[in-house]
This record gives sequence, structure tokens and C-alpha cells, in this order.
Amino acid sequence: MTNMTNMTNLSTQHVSEKALRLMAWGFALLILDFKIMNFDIFNDLLGYVLILYSLSSLEAESALFQKVKWITFILFIESFIRGWIPNINRGLWSQDISLISIIYGQVSSLVNLLMIVLLFTSLGQLSIWQQMSNPPLEKAFLTRRKAFTFLLVLQQFIYPFIMNLEQEWEVVMTIYAVLYVFFMFLLIRLLFRLAKAYQGVHQEQEKNASNMESSDPYL
Repeated sequence: MTNMTNMTNLSTQHVSEKALRLMAWGFALLILDFKIMNFDIFNDLLGYVLILYSLSSLEAESALFQKVKWITFILFIESFIRGWIPNINRGLWSQDISLISIIYGQVSSLVNLLMIVLLFTSLGQLSIWQQMSNPPLEKAFLTRRKAFTFLLVLQQFIYPFIMNLEQEWEVVMTIYAVLYVFFMFLLIRLLFRLAKAYQGVHQEQEKNASNMESSDPYL
């Protein structure tokens, strides 16, 4: 019975490790934009597919991942809209931006904020936190969750004033965009670190299980 439980735990850990790596690559595709002959090699749609698949795999860890999955699916659909109507958010930080574009951008950013908040909350419920003691990783997780959430909340206060912003504010908006990509990179790195932590625990448990089998006189 113990061996069966250990095998189940090892299988779950392997699935979680793989899912976290796929999620990291999915987010990486969202921030990378390389085009050849107007063809986007790293397409947002593919990134969302990887994220959705990984969230489905992580539902065994926490039911909250299911909620994150459905919110991410909304962003997936939104990426279709941007693909079919590319001008909907053109001139996002310019003075001649339309009211429709502002409303569209605000709603989209609110959904993105909700997804990131729930994602960090669900990541905090992963079983790996009970299986290891890693203060640097725990500190990095808490710091990046607060910083990323603050950045996205700040964006919500900026949107209502976009139409009245002076031309000089475009520099500030560019800095904000750079910060957003930077925090996305930190999230991606965090996901890889969590996957590596699962790998370490998985290998340690496999080693212990192998030692127990070799020392069992009835095997």
C-alpha cells in the first residue's frame, strides 16, 4: 500500500514538474515577437494553448487552477479578437485614442490582473511548498507576487487618464511596458525554479524508494 502511494506521489510530481515547464514556455511565447514575412513565429495563441494545457494538468494540485484556466481562456479568445481587429488598440498611449480602445484595453487589463493574482495564489498552494524548505525561493515568490500585482493595479489607475496624457508621457508608458516584460520574465524564471524543485524532490523520493526496495527482505 505504501509503495502504491509513493508511486502515485511520484507520478503527480512528474506531471506538475512538466506542467510548470510548459507554462513557463507558454508565457515566454507571449512576450516574444519574432516575425518573418509578417508571420509571427512565436504566436500568442500557441502560448495560451501551452498555458491552458499546463493549468489543466495542475488541477490535481489545487482546484483554483481550474478558475485560472477559464480566465486564461478569456484572454485566449481576446488574442483572437486582436488578430482579427488589429487596429482595436492602435495608438494606445496617444492623444487621439478612441474611447472604445480605452474601454477594450481596460477590460483586457482587468482580466489579465485577475488571472495573474489567481495564478500566484494557486501556485502558492502547490504541494512542493510542504515537501521542501527553500527560503530564497519562498522570498522570491512573495516578492514577485507583490511587485507584479502592484504593477498591474497601477495600470488600472492610468487607463482613465490616457486621453488627457501629454505627449511626454509616452516615455513613461514605454518604461511601464519594459517593466511589464521584465516582471513576466521573473514569473517565467519562477516557474522554472518551481519545476526544478519538483524535479529535486522527485529524484530524492525515487532514490529513497529504491533504497527501501533493495533493503526489503521480502522482495
